[in-house]
Amino acid sequence: MGTEDVIRDEIEKLGRLTPEQEDILYNISLKQDELGRESTNLLMEKVKGSPLYEPMIEREYLTYDVFNHGGKHEIACLYVTLKGLRYCIMFADELSARRKLNPAGAPWKRAC
Repeated sequence: MGTEDVIRDEIEKLGRLTPEQEDILYNISLKQDELGRESTNLLMEKVKGSPLYEPMIEREYLTYDVFNHGGKHEIACLYVTLKGLRYCIMFADELSARRKLNPAGAPWKRAC
């Protein structure tokens, strides 16, 4: 399990995730927070070997289950790990501000 210190050490060694990866991780974590342990489903071919998803899986910010209910496509059910949630919490102010809508669902008010 990644504590804040472990995450900080990892960031110092490997750097932060890219802004696009952080946005994906943050959005999935918000969905999980609102709906419980609800997964985000993608085709496995979009996840495996992806420069977006693989680094988050390798660093244990995301995990997944694979399902194939008789079809020819495998489905990856993505979940944010506790380590991934801590990462999002550590940078929540920055990540939240990137979203078009604030947590109340209204556009952000920009200071003039």
